[in-house]
Amino acid sequence: MSNRRTRHWLGAAASFAAALGLCAPGFAQANQSPDNWQVSQDDFLLLQLMVKNYRLTHDVRGYQTPDGVCLDLADVIQSMDLPVRLDKKSRRATGWLFAEDQKFTLDRSSNTVQNVNTASAPLTNEIYDTPEGWCVESGALSRWFGVTFKPDLYNSVVKIESDRPLPFIEAIERKSRAARLTKKKAQVFDLGKYPHAEAEYRLWRAPSIDVNTRVSYRDGGTSGERRETRYELYASGEIAAVSVNARLASEEDGRPDSLRVKAFRYDHDGGLLGPLKATKVEAGDASLRSGQLSGAGAVGRGAFISNESFTRNSRFSATEFRGVLPTGWDAELYRNGQLIAFQTDEDGDGRYEFLDVELYFGRNDFEVILYGPQGQIRTENYSQPVGRALMRPGEFEYWGGILQQNHDLIEIGRSRAAHAGGDWRWGTGAAYGLDDRTSISAGYQSFMLGPQRRHFAEAALQRTLGSMQLELAGSHEFGAGFVTQGNLAARIGGINLSADALWVSGQFNSELVSANLDYRTGMRFDTALKLGSLRMPVQGGVGRARYKDGTKVTDWLIGTALGVRGINLSANLSHQVVEDELVGASSAQTRLALLTNTRIFGLRVRGLANFRLSGIDKGLQTVQLQSDKQIGERTALSFETEYRAQSDVAIFGFGVSRRFDKFAVRGNVDAGTDGSFGFRLSTSFSLGPDPANGGFRLSERKLARHGQALVTIFRDDDGDGVRDPGEEAIEDVGVEAGFRRTDALTNDKGMALVDELKPFVPVLVGIDEGSLADPFLVPAAKGVVVVPRPGVPTKIELAVSPSGEIEGMLLGTNGFEIGGVELELVDRAGNVVATTASEFDGFFLFDRVAYGTYSLRLARGSARALGVERELAKQLTLARDKDIVRTGVTRLRTATATVIAARGGTGED
Repeated sequence: MSNRRTRHWLGAAASFAAALGLCAPGFAQANQSPDNWQVSQDDFLLLQLMVKNYRLTHDVRGYQTPDGVCLDLADVIQSMDLPVRLDKKSRRATGWLFAEDQKFTLDRSSNTVQNVNTASAPLTNEIYDTPEGWCVESGALSRWFGVTFKPDLYNSVVKIESDRPLPFIEAIERKSRAARLTKKKAQVFDLGKYPHAEAEYRLWRAPSIDVNTRVSYRDGGTSGERRETRYELYASGEIAAVSVNARLASEEDGRPDSLRVKAFRYDHDGGLLGPLKATKVEAGDASLRSGQLSGAGAVGRGAFISNESFTRNSRFSATEFRGVLPTGWDAELYRNGQLIAFQTDEDGDGRYEFLDVELYFGRNDFEVILYGPQGQIRTENYSQPVGRALMRPGEFEYWGGILQQNHDLIEIGRSRAAHAGGDWRWGTGAAYGLDDRTSISAGYQSFMLGPQRRHFAEAALQRTLGSMQLELAGSHEFGAGFVTQGNLAARIGGINLSADALWVSGQFNSELVSANLDYRTGMRFDTALKLGSLRMPVQGGVGRARYKDGTKVTDWLIGTALGVRGINLSANLSHQVVEDELVGASSAQTRLALLTNTRIFGLRVRGLANFRLSGIDKGLQTVQLQSDKQIGERTALSFETEYRAQSDVAIFGFGVSRRFDKFAVRGNVDAGTDGSFGFRLSTSFSLGPDPANGGFRLSERKLARHGQALVTIFRDDDGDGVRDPGEEAIEDVGVEAGFRRTDALTNDKGMALVDELKPFVPVLVGIDEGSLADPFLVPAAKGVVVVPRPGVPTKIELAVSPSGEIEGMLLGTNGFEIGGVELELVDRAGNVVATTASEFDGFFLFDRVAYGTYSLRLARGSARALGVERELAKQLTLARDKDIVRTGVTRLRTATATVIAARGGTGED
């Protein structure tokens, strides 16, 4: 019999014996005192320690005594993983409890106990000698350990309660979160199976506003003094049932410089504009996507519409990333965990751009990590698979847009004069899936290049063949020439390969193909070398280009990266040879670039260095180093160094940042080797509506750039999933969003506000089960899917239900007990809420099941292997008056021939 079942029956027996002892005057133990009480096997208990809803691994032996319950001290020490040594020979127990300064000494010889809570107190009939060892009254353990031990004999557990976090509890919670995270990542979630909560659009929704300010002064030595006052305001709200964002930035003297405004609607399901089934509609300061060979991506005032997938890539084997980069922030780009690019907000335009980022065959997981001036860290995740199904057969996608490039919708300050005249550009395109492995696309673009307007038509065919993907593309510039290109991305063994070849005919000239180019070819590889337990990625490539003026350029590149123990180091060595056929001369240049992000002595260090290894000015060209040291959770120190060989000046800086609940602030000072010095003070905060309490709230988090969810958690006593009158809210419960645990806890109204949800990316918001204080409460469902919008809170309610057990006995078709059979418990919506396996004697148990109505069935694999029907029982209802459901003995039934054929033919029911 399993330990779980043993505890169940022993607990029930103990409860019955306790009731009998209270009711029957003749029960032998009832009249015994602690002084004359003797150990009896009738009083033996096998219990399990429980913290919140976690059951500790080791069982604890004990006895029911006249004063309550005693627990075996050695079992308690082992189960709670305490550094306490129990020596029966010397009759002493010594060590410390939960912290090294909490010394603990129990001396049976002197009959005393001493710890931080009790100073050498006498033992007063609190320890019993049993065949197992020393059995200590639960009340005495509570005093000594500074936690509360509450025996619950009916459920065969001892609940541990504490007002402070304890090391073994925190370790349990970390392991539980890791286990849940691993399980979630191993599953492929179909978010369509979960309930959705939508925040309806309104005619007016008050905006959330992110504010960044910066004041600086610098004595530039020979360059004189320089004062700067800058600010940036970014707002998100809703007007006329559409999302609207706006960014106002100033010049260095505080005067308004640029104002960008965009109205838009995004819908992953393609529910925009009726029959057009659009996924994106933008107007104002919009963006236009890149073509394959003609126009690059662009931003400006105009409009854009598309029904493309949010993850669709516009160019074969290359992609680009654009996003909001607030003033004073930096951005890093990682591909499959490898640091490949770094960008600072040098020009202050409020955007980051990583262009022409190479893609590999298979998975391409990207992370853009943003670092704020006050120690903030934000992560944006993207996935760009190559080689999988391109488009579903018959799937049709389109896009189209028009804009005035590099113009703001409302031009103020310097931007008005800088773009006088302006150039309009427009384009459209479409793609169609021929089959699972083949797709075609075509497009048209028109834009100004130099003094001339140019018009382009282009087309492409993509095909996946085994472990490779091919593309043939071509573009025609009306009245000029043609360009054709072939691309290949493949994976052979452990090596990623890519190759491309491009030929130009006539006077073709575009933003992606130079007018002087004759042809260009290249090949690249990426692999990982195994050095012991270390895997070191290596990339390399060679390219050859010929130009119409007789110049030939050959490029060689070799790169590697090291990522181990928090160290991310990338190194790229490039060599270029330029041959001029007209004069018969050639030149060569070799460069080395190093990029790192690591931790040294608790410091996070980011660095960039460029070297020129050949030529007249060979040597170190530039160095940028920045290190940060976290002091507590909210304060950070930073150290910065920058050197440029061209001016032969090094600048050293030091900064302190502090994040408060409502704002963040940072101060910097720096000095240069040329005698210059300066200081800078920057602040950031956000102002937005408070959906929980009404009015407005201040926060150091970026409310306008991210979505929010207002979660209300309540106790669903009747298990119907709806909050009825009288069902109370639950306080101090944590919330999960996607794969991460947030820091949001419900207040006394059961409400928690989750910030920093990635806009327009569906996310499953659920309850952090480990935060439930009552071990017999469980989430009624896995969560609710929300699609966050910037600055807009989505309101959802999540039910927490009391739980019960469903148990029974499983027999095979031959009538004998059968073990190892996987069973599933299914709710009314058809979702599997729990799984278990029958034990050797056919017994099965589902514990901690939320109140509700369920059906019982076999897992698909077990039913197929046994050749039996899946369905076992329906209408199994757990409720307040019935928290244990016993199905009794269930005998498996042989599946009909029709069912067996269906399973064998399709692998489905």
